[in-house]
Amino acid sequence: MNTWEAIFSQSPANQGYYNGERLPQVHWDWPKSTWFQARLGSIRENERPRGTKAGRNLKDAGPMRTM
Repeated sequence: MNTWEAIFSQSPANQGYYNGERLPQVHWDWPKSTWFQARLGSIRENERPRGTKAGRNLKDAGPMRTM
């Protein structure tokens, strides 16, 4: 049995045993000071979004159309 078969066989949808309260608690946070974040910051500082006009704000756009 491969890993995914084991996961699905233990799923509550397949009447398998699942005790989520006993899972280890992992406190995860986004990485900080990465190359990607520095690059994204420099792009945001140096380029304005394409397709926008200078000086146009969202509050000047008017009501949004419904689909």
